[in-house]
Amino acid sequence: MSETVMYQICGTRFPMMSFVVVTKQNNVIVIDGGHKEDMDLLKEQIDGRHISAWIMTHAHSDHIEGFMHEVEKNGLSDFDVEKIYLHFPPLELVGKPGVPESDIMECIPGFYNNVLPRICDKVYVPQQGESIEIDEVKIDFIFTFHDGLYNNLMNDSSLVFKLSTPNKSVIFLGDIGPLAGDVLYYESAHLLKADMVQMAHHGWLCCGMEVYAAIEPEACLWCCSVDNYESKVYPKIMDNKETIKKLGWERMHLMDVTRKWMEQLGVKKHYIAGMGTNEITL
Repeated sequence: MSETVMYQICGTRFPMMSFVVVTKQNNVIVIDGGHKEDMDLLKEQIDGRHISAWIMTHAHSDHIEGFMHEVEKNGLSDFDVEKIYLHFPPLELVGKPGVPESDIMECIPGFYNNVLPRICDKVYVPQQGESIEIDEVKIDFIFTFHDGLYNNLMNDSSLVFKLSTPNKSVIFLGDIGPLAGDVLYYESAHLLKADMVQMAHHGWLCCGMEVYAAIEPEACLWCCSVDNYESKVYPKIMDNKETIKKLGWERMHLMDVTRKWMEQLGVKKHYIAGMGTNEITL
């Protein structure tokens, strides 16, 4: 290939997140992958290419269920995978006081007990500040799991990384919320500038405006449905003020607020996964 190309994949249902980056040497970087129903779409986009890196942002089913399904089905034999990058919270957090049970039980036990033993020879756990290079693509890991960020544990354990080519850069925020966003900003605001940003947590209930202001994006990647993007979907839990306070979610904002932030930052280009798979030249 003469260009580096990124595909933002439209899933079978939302929320979900799946990206495929194809290098000039025709190698692939996969980010998350989505639900198990999305695997046929992912395979079609990869088209048998070598996967140099499969990066999983965090252990929620709309991001890694498909990957887990493929490992449990046939040991990931339908994919030519060289290395898997992840930094999930440890299994020892299950049952720990202050750790949300439903959150950590969604994927963590199944991953550590049923999936990790079958892929451990390919897994690498990146640390904050590490970088890797795949052909012309550089990936800088800017934020990893911080022990103690428990009230929004899985989302706030998201890998945050910058993917850069000689021409363009993209910040992937995973699903980080306000608390992890605070830590990311105070530790690494100077590293966040990028041409494009994957909107955290599908564009809502996410990190604060200051993170996006530090990124100064020219384009936004929204891993959400069109209805969600247009603010026609509303999580009913947000009406329960007592629950919101108990969860520490007072700073969680809905899509209309996040979109307004992007208007204030002057962003003109928006890629919405729910409108179909997007092909973006990097």
